[in-house]
Amino acid sequence: MNDDELITVLREQRGTITMDTPVEQIIGRGRAVRSRRRLPAAALATAVLATAVLTAAAVTAAVTALPASHPAGTHDAKLAAWTVVRQPGDGIVVTVSELRDPAGLQSTLRADGVPASVTFTGQGNPACQGYPGTGTQSQRRLLLGSVATVRQGSPNVMTIYPAALPSGAGLAIAAAMQNYSGPRDSIELTVSLVQASPRCTGS
Repeated sequence: MNDDELITVLREQRGTITMDTPVEQIIGRGRAVRSRRRLPAAALATAVLATAVLTAAAVTAAVTALPASHPAGTHDAKLAAWTVVRQPGDGIVVTVSELRDPAGLQSTLRADGVPASVTFTGQGNPACQGYPGTGTQSQRRLLLGSVATVRQGSPNVMTIYPAALPSGAGLAIAAAMQNYSGPRDSIELTVSLVQASPRCTGS
C-alpha cells in the first residue's frame, strides 16, 4: 500500500474512528520514521565508499613515492650484476658478480654517502687524484684498511665504512677479471683513497 492509498483509507475511516491527532501528522511521522531507518544503510554505504577512496589515494601516494631507480640510503640495492647492502652500524657491503653497470653502482654508493668513483675492467678515472695522506706507507695502508676492506678469499666482496673516510677523501673502486690457476676466472676488487672532487667522486 502506498501513501496515497493509506491517506484514502484513513479519510474513509475518519467518521468511525475518533482521533485527536490529524491524519496528516500521523502520515508525516510515518515518513520520518521510514527515512530514519534508511539512514544507517546510506551512512554505511557512504563510509564504505569513503574508505575505498582513501585506500586508493593511499596506494597511489605510496606508488608515487617510490623512487624510479633502485633504492639507496637505508635500503639495500640489489641487481644481478652487483649488490649493495647496508649493515647495522656503518658498514656497507659491496658484491660484484658481473662487470656490468659501474655507473649504477657508483650512483648507489654516492646516494649511501660514499664519495666514490667506480670503474670496471681496471680502467681508472683520469679525473681522480691520489689522496695526499700523511705518515708512512704502512700508516696510509692502515688508514685505507679502516675505510674499506676486500674480503679474504672473496676478492669480489668489499666492506666500506664511510664514517672512517678522512676529510676531503673519497674512494676509487675498480673491478676486473683476474685469471687464476683454478678452474674459473674471478672478479677482483681494488680500492684506493683519492681526493674528493665533483669530476672524480661527485662531491
